Amino acid sequence: MSQANSITTIDLLRHGECQDGRIFRGRTDSALSRLGEQQMINALDKLRAYHSDPLHPWQTIISSPLQRCASIAARLATEQYSPTLEPAFQEIDFGDWDGQLTDKVFAEQPQQLEAFWKDPSRNTPPNGESLQDFEQRITQAWKQLLQTQQGKNVLLICHGGVVRMLLAKLLSMALPALPNINVPYGCISRIQIHHQQGSPDWPQLVFHNA
Repeated sequence: MSQANSITTIDLLRHGECQDGRIFRGRTDSALSRLGEQQMINALDKLRAYHSDPLHPWQTIISSPLQRCASIAARLATEQYSPTLEPAFQEIDFGDWDGQLTDKVFAEQPQQLEAFWKDPSRNTPPNGESLQDFEQRITQAWKQLLQTQQGKNVLLICHGGVVRMLLAKLLSMALPALPNINVPYGCISRIQIHHQQGSPDWPQLVFHNA
């Protein structure tokens, strides 16, 4: 199959449970808990089973640089390749709420938090990254990934918000609908991009939360 007529397969893996409880975990660099590590190991085993060559399933591994993603990516390094840490695939920045317990924010700012949960596209956390800016960042990073990795099998280790944004873009969902997509710890999804010369790329969601 020529590069112009090819399929790019991207496996999305959300990080596992972290050590610091129920917080707004955006730029905060949380470490995985033991359970979180096992969740990701189990998910990787499942993903390998979906490939024709489970010993060498991915030609490229891309990860958010935050340790809850990058620590597992580092374990997958081989002599043939090392994971690429891509800051553009970091989680959304929750601003003043980042790193704070969700219960604490609810107790202190219930109206602001409720508005954010109902429609994050119109209600940005104080000093946080707007959903529109987040969308632009993720969209640009995704386009760059497809340009550089066309025709390859790619593992992208990232965050719940990143997965939601990518799926929403693929499925033509409006930004306010992002919270409707369930992305649990260790969630795995697969997107395939069909490239055919002379035609627009055709993206397809193969599975989600398998």
